[in-house]
Amino acid sequence: MSENNSLKLEKLRQQIENAAVAEAKRITDNAEKQAKSIIDEELERAKKEENTVTLAKTSKLENDERKRVSESRYAADRKVLLHRNAVVDGLFDDIKTELAEFTASDKYKKHLEKCAEKADSEQKLGDGVLAYCRKRDMEAAESVLAKYGIKPEFDRNILLGGLLFKYPDKGIFIDLTLDSVFESEREAFSSRSEMQL
Repeated sequence: MSENNSLKLEKLRQQIENAAVAEAKRITDNAEKQAKSIIDEELERAKKEENTVTLAKTSKLENDERKRVSESRYAADRKVLLHRNAVVDGLFDDIKTELAEFTASDKYKKHLEKCAEKADSEQKLGDGVLAYCRKRDMEAAESVLAKYGIKPEFDRNILLGGLLFKYPDKGIFIDLTLDSVFESEREAFSSRSEMQL
């Protein structure tokens, strides 16, 4: 992932965290203030009247207010979570767009070459090794993998780009697809503790 995207992710994380904390605090503070005010009023009335009926009513109101505060907290948390998810979805949609622009550029073939070199450095490429790419990358992948004597195959699960290598004799695979990088970054970003309520 580029440094620019990492900076964007960090900035977004900070914005989401700050917005989520502020919104949740504001909503719960208001709900707690309202609940306290109502409970205080009812307790005062109960003391003055010293009436068991009034005390029973106060107890019911306290329970109702506690329930309302709890429901308000849940609604606030849910609202913040939905907003956060929408922002994260928007960010990763932008990243997908940038990846699509990258794979349509002249730089993409060089990326495929680096993928092949990386796989070759980890496990030698050659006979018996299977390589997979997305359909629109077949021509570029054939060109890149020709020097290793490998003819790539189409894999419909590769949507964003990159290469996937399988070594059936060794039970090894090397996933250098943009899809796997994208999904791992999204998962890592969403699993940060400060991003969860």
